[in-house]
Amino acid sequence: MSYPTTGKEVYVSLNLSNTMLTGIGKGTITRETVSVDYLKDLFAKYGVIVSCKPEQRPLLQRVNETYDLGLKIPDTLKLFQLSEQHRRLVVVNVQGLQRKNGSLLDKYSDADLAEATFTFVKYYVQSKHYDDLVAENKRLQAELEQDEAWINREDSI
Repeated sequence: MSYPTTGKEVYVSLNLSNTMLTGIGKGTITRETVSVDYLKDLFAKYGVIVSCKPEQRPLLQRVNETYDLGLKIPDTLKLFQLSEQHRRLVVVNVQGLQRKNGSLLDKYSDADLAEATFTFVKYYVQSKHYDDLVAENKRLQAELEQDEAWINREDSI
């Protein structure tokens, strides 16, 4: 499976760190669990860039084998920051593997990897701050209520 190069690719990683967020400035981040079919459509539309450490390659290969995502896994770590152009990040959550101090180990056996399960969480960056979105929503709601009141008025003639 080959994904396009659009200039608005979706980043894929096994974790989320503060350094990934430093390029976005003031804004709102939404988070949602997504399906594999949703990811395939998202990647087909925007393209995808994978960021992982070399020792995490077997984990992402297992994801590819299990879900047929066709991710091109880089040989070296590609660092990135979310930005106005690259607004989407998919974090692959891994369950069922032993960890050390909360972090994935550098190496797992094939038997360990066979026990792993994966879920996908999409993070999306909006350029508007949450408080601004709430204020805009209130304003639009008030306008809607005024319009409805005008439409449903009873003229007394």
